[in-house]
Amino acid sequence: MAQRRPDDKVSLDQVLRLVDQLSSDEQEKVRKKLSGRSWGQRFQQLCNTVEAVRVARGLPRLSEEEIMAEVKGVRDEMKAERANQSGN
Repeated sequence: MAQRRPDDKVSLDQVLRLVDQLSSDEQEKVRKKLSGRSWGQRFQQLCNTVEAVRVARGLPRLSEEEIMAEVKGVRDEMKAERANQSGN
């Protein structure tokens, strides 16, 4: 097989054919890797949107501590909801 030059584009079909040759476990690793990248990008876009809205409203940027407190609060609420649902 001829070696690809760095400027050659790989097509989606080529990638899919290669992925089809992987084991189920390897395919799952690829899925998780791609999903993580996609989620990270969406999360960053969401953060940027929230910050843009805050700035537009004249509000200060959120500090790391404020963000972590919000995340912890939401997690605690979700945990309490699950506990209530499993206890009923």
